[in-house]
Amino acid sequence: MEIGGLTLNFLDLTLIKFNGGIEYDWYHKPTFSGRYINFMSQHPLSQKMGTIMGLVDRAFLLSVPKFHKKNLIFVIETLLCNDYPLDIIFNTINDRLKSLVNKKTANQQNTDTIMNNVEEIKTWFIIPYIRKMTDRFTEIAKNLSVKLAICSLNKLNCFIKAQKDCLTTFHKRNVIYKINCNDCDASYVGQTKRTLGVRIKEHKNDIRKRNGNLSVLSEHRLNLNHDFDWEDVKIMDTERWFYRRRISEMLYIKLQKNSLNLQSDTDFLHESYMPILEQLR
Repeated sequence: MEIGGLTLNFLDLTLIKFNGGIEYDWYHKPTFSGRYINFMSQHPLSQKMGTIMGLVDRAFLLSVPKFHKKNLIFVIETLLCNDYPLDIIFNTINDRLKSLVNKKTANQQNTDTIMNNVEEIKTWFIIPYIRKMTDRFTEIAKNLSVKLAICSLNKLNCFIKAQKDCLTTFHKRNVIYKINCNDCDASYVGQTKRTLGVRIKEHKNDIRKRNGNLSVLSEHRLNLNHDFDWEDVKIMDTERWFYRRRISEMLYIKLQKNSLNLQSDTDFLHESYMPILEQLR
């Protein structure tokens, strides 16, 4: 919150005391970078159009009419700095403004209207955006009772980092990790929800056993007298959700040249992945 004179900056608004009332305008912090999804980046066009519409919404909904022209110019300049073509900018802005006006009119006329038809609930699938391939898949999915959400592999948080201390490798959670043997090309891939350091400590403790139900790492260590590179455990992927983390683990298991993992570790991996994995090896 910033206070100065007759204005108060709070979140995305500047509140202005004017003629005994309160006006408001769209506020940008001094740290505002002006960076959004670049038009030349590998993102679906729908996300780029959504960026334009989101900025238009903020420019008009977070300010009174006297500031609309100023905010609209700001939106156009910001989009140009992110390589958006002028024709797409103006066409999308015009369409969005019409939509906002129509929505406002509809809300005023139908405040008491209740929808009688409930839309059929569909299953959502999230797929990564790969140019041309995702576009073809989207057309196919239109005939299915599913809805697609497209995500991008390149995200802004890969380039714009929060000013926070980075976690060390062994303090990270929800990871797929790879342990290499120091004496041969064998490797082991696993996943854990807990911190990686805790999981690695469990592997080390298991290796100290001399009998009982031994893990594949323990068997490799005892049978061949090999040791593992515990100090350079590789994080292959990070995934919060267990199902996705499990899929990622199975994919990385299959990509190993000399895997110590059991065959049962990949039993649930669909065979449709195999041709792609063969090309990646």
